[in-house]
Amino acid sequence: MLTIQFESIKKTFGSVTAINDLQLTINEGEVYALLGHNGAGKTTTLRLLLGLLEPDHGTITVFGKNPLGDGDTVRRMCGVLSEDVGLYESLTVDDNLRYYADIYGMSRVEANKRIDQLLDRFDLFDKKCLIVKGFSTGMKKKVALIRAMLHRPRILLLDEQTNGLDPVSTADLRTILSQLAREQGTTIIMTTHNLEEVQKMCDRISILRHGQNILTASISALKNSNQYVEQGQFSLEKLYMDIETIKTTEAIKITEAKGANK
Repeated sequence: MLTIQFESIKKTFGSVTAINDLQLTINEGEVYALLGHNGAGKTTTLRLLLGLLEPDHGTITVFGKNPLGDGDTVRRMCGVLSEDVGLYESLTVDDNLRYYADIYGMSRVEANKRIDQLLDRFDLFDKKCLIVKGFSTGMKKKVALIRAMLHRPRILLLDEQTNGLDPVSTADLRTILSQLAREQGTTIIMTTHNLEEVQKMCDRISILRHGQNILTASISALKNSNQYVEQGQFSLEKLYMDIETIKTTEAIKITEAKGANK
């Protein structure tokens, strides 16, 4: 199975250490969450994966490719949704998506079919020819998600993908992402503070603190551990709120020993 690997990664910005001896392994087709407080190193980790930053120490491989030496190849594998949706608001939905289809190197026939398919799937087909500027936050987020998925990337990097979405749209997105992972083998890596969605969607999580991975575990293992239980059920929020008590590799080993990946 192909993997994304971070081995002993360190990254500093002046006197600030953003990433400190980071170890990560993410498998192809996983739905994976990077969690942590603001400033924990999540965004820096994604930028390193994309080859937009160079680590000071350590090696990164993305399905056998080096993000620095093979940056264009790695970035073509990826679809990215940042917290800032980054749409051209004076253009229509169709114009935005066609612009990015050209960047992705999609043929006109392929782009036409894919755009219509995704607009229909996200219930936006009737908005195809409307200017983006007047859209709600949730509608803009949907268009940005379509843009990220347009070229059928092998890896989807999602930053707060449910912000601005109503409960129905959130549940629909959960279904879409699960299908991408299970049926097409898309690797989905998300950074979010929506712990309820993480608990429902993800195979595994890593919790970062001060640029270090202090815990990696499968959701199923955490549920089976009988720790961090509220009202008779596992609570990822309780685990997250207790994060300052997780200081040793012993805690990680105990958690992982209790179960396997979903």
